[in-house]
Amino acid sequence: MKSQILQIIYDAFETWSTQEEWACQKGCATCCTQNVTITALEGEHILRYIIQENKEQWLVDKLNLANSPQRPKQTINQFGAACLAGREPEPETDPSYSPCPFLEDAICAIYPARPFSCRCFLSLHTCSPNRAAVVSEKYIAASTAISQLTEHLGQREYWGNMLDVLVALLDISAYKTVADKLGDTPRIIGARANVLNGQPLPGFMLGEEDYTYVAPLLEEIFTTRIAGKTVEDILNGK
Repeated sequence: MKSQILQIIYDAFETWSTQEEWACQKGCATCCTQNVTITALEGEHILRYIIQENKEQWLVDKLNLANSPQRPKQTINQFGAACLAGREPEPETDPSYSPCPFLEDAICAIYPARPFSCRCFLSLHTCSPNRAAVVSEKYIAASTAISQLTEHLGQREYWGNMLDVLVALLDISAYKTVADKLGDTPRIIGARANVLNGQPLPGFMLGEEDYTYVAPLLEEIFTTRIAGKTVEDILNGK
């Protein structure tokens, strides 16, 4: 059911974001770096895709070539809890701008299974190493809210840099074919030590104006029904 809700979130955000005319197109990969955070649920989505496509050795080769990733010190919802409580959030280290190891000829090789951190990274003009992405403040508010919701969906499970989470998940029997090709149990144990746990939603980090803009997107997600229940009820444990 969590996987169904994740897909609902992905689809709703993709549809909602079409109200802007984005410059992004296939082969545009300036923003595709190793600085990607995911939940365990998103990591399993990627691993299932890898196994379905018979790309286990490909994934292991990519993981072995990747640089040491930038590791966040807190989750998005931990950051949100600090902000909403009036506390100063813990400062993060500078992000990694090393290219994502899953790029091939500037194209994402796991595109159908890409996590939300990648799905929400868009720009109103063409980027370059010297020209950063540009989005509206309202779009940032919306993507932050959905990131918070995605973490809430994966609470109490792994959350962290994509490269760490994927390796940490290899101790699950469903991904044994990948773990066997990696052949590095200490690395899997180490990856588990490098990830955080997803936290429940402390409240959306939205101002009054932002909420008016984002509310229709959240409403669409929350009112979608699965097995006779709304997504909102499921997320609230009803």
